[in-house]
Amino acid sequence: MRLFAVSDIHGATESIEAAAPLLRAADWIVIAGDITRDKTRAEAADVIARFERSSTKILAVHGNWDRPEVKEYLEEKGYSLHGTGRVLDGIGFFGLGGSSPTPMNTATEYTEEEIGACLRSGYETVRGASQIVLISHVPPRDVLDRSVFGLRRGSRALRAFLAANPVSLCLCGHIHEAAGIERFQDTLVANAGSFKKGLYLSIEVGADLEVTRGRIGD
Repeated sequence: MRLFAVSDIHGATESIEAAAPLLRAADWIVIAGDITRDKTRAEAADVIARFERSSTKILAVHGNWDRPEVKEYLEEKGYSLHGTGRVLDGIGFFGLGGSSPTPMNTATEYTEEEIGACLRSGYETVRGASQIVLISHVPPRDVLDRSVFGLRRGSRALRAFLAANPVSLCLCGHIHEAAGIERFQDTLVANAGSFKKGLYLSIEVGADLEVTRGRIGD
């Protein structure tokens, strides 16, 4: 299965148009949150519609910058994996939107206890899959989560969950400057970075995992 994964679009649609050939070539498009800049449902609908010109096979979660109405829109479209999961061709996908608390008091933040409950709920729906992929806006604490100020902004509950449960791949975003790929115990963690700046991940999921970073225009 081929995935094209992005995060942190923040309403910028230029990269979506430029990525159209890559979007059409993917089996599934993964959107790991922060879809909007102005935080509204209408803006989210416009951004998602631009992805849909290439494919409607979309798996998504909302970000901490997105208001609850964006989460509701994704759920209505059947794209949201927040707190739930889907098994596709034997591969299990589950999701976590929003983020752990931030100093900025952004639109959608959850306590660490709420994050843990959400992860457990989604994981139960895919537990038996041969490969399990988590789509999370926030990264785990101390893994690809260092901000421009040098502070760690990942979720402690997510880190604890990955340490205790078999997850093959965690796709995330949130901390733009922490884009990269890093292994945490048995989980490959990949922070897509900011799609507003053209950054994306190309992923092959099969017997093995292959994750490649890219930038639109390179």
